[in-house]
Amino acid sequence: MNNALTKTTNQKHIAIIRILAGAPLLMFGIMHLTGAMPMKPLIEAAGLPMPGITAIIAPLAQVLAGILLLSGAFARVGAVVAIATMFGALITHMKIPNDQWPTPSEIDPAIMVPGAEPTFMMAIAAIIILTSAFVILKGAGAWSVDGRCATESDSGLEPETT
Repeated sequence: MNNALTKTTNQKHIAIIRILAGAPLLMFGIMHLTGAMPMKPLIEAAGLPMPGITAIIAPLAQVLAGILLLSGAFARVGAVVAIATMFGALITHMKIPNDQWPTPSEIDPAIMVPGAEPTFMMAIAAIIILTSAFVILKGAGAWSVDGRCATESDSGLEPETT
């Protein structure tokens, strides 16, 4: 199956870029879904619509994007989903005042209290957006499911450029 979604270069370093994008997505998506880092309070604090539904769909999209990027199977699709979820994260971060970030209480972690926003979160979102954009442009690379399928068909890999 050789098409624009799976066509890729034979560059191996793209695996590192896919890991930089996919690993945090998978980790944060799982943390949101399991309640280790609840998303619903964030969505409510940002005043975004449908927090109950968004708190389920957004982490599922993060997990899907993370898996696609890490495996390199339909990595471009994963990258588009990653960019969409990270723009949502950036909007959320910009709408919540820095001192009103929902943080688990020290007494009862199930209760959220206003706290300071973790400063590294915006940087992570920006890195995921940039690395995902690179994957959209170049493809998943040689060390990926897309690259393996292209090698088997012998016509889906573009030559490595320096």
